[in-house]
Amino acid sequence: MSGRNTGSWLHIARTFGMIAILSSLAVAAGRVAADDAPKPWVAPDDARKVKNPVPPSPDNLAAAAQLYQDNCLLCHGEKGLGDGPGAKTIKVKPANFTDAKLMSQETDGSLFWKMSQGRGPMPSWKDDLTDTERWQLVNYIRKLGKDAAK
Repeated sequence: MSGRNTGSWLHIARTFGMIAILSSLAVAAGRVAADDAPKPWVAPDDARKVKNPVPPSPDNLAAAAQLYQDNCLLCHGEKGLGDGPGAKTIKVKPANFTDAKLMSQETDGSLFWKMSQGRGPMPSWKDDLTDTERWQLVNYIRKLGKDAAK
């Protein structure tokens, strides 16, 4: 082979090598992006079975409305649509409490558990809110869904 042919083959080999490396990086990036996709957030069965001990009385709902304003509105929005001002800044969209299909899959116990545990941008509230306050919020979240259905 002449020097000129060797140079051409070397150029072609380098080009294909770069294509192979870029293709591998694209595939790896796709896998990472898929891994970043939110996985279903399901409460354990024992938590799902827990019944709300706090009745949705006017006093409890009024207390929960204030708790919601102070702690939940930023992400979940005024009416529970998941459209609060903070929702725009986080990768995982906050739950829409007015989504009848979503909320029919959640028991009071699972809502309480999720509120207590937190995940990702959703903080754990077990150290900041009492059990009673979190149960009051479960009642308020249910009220938001009923209000939206009217």
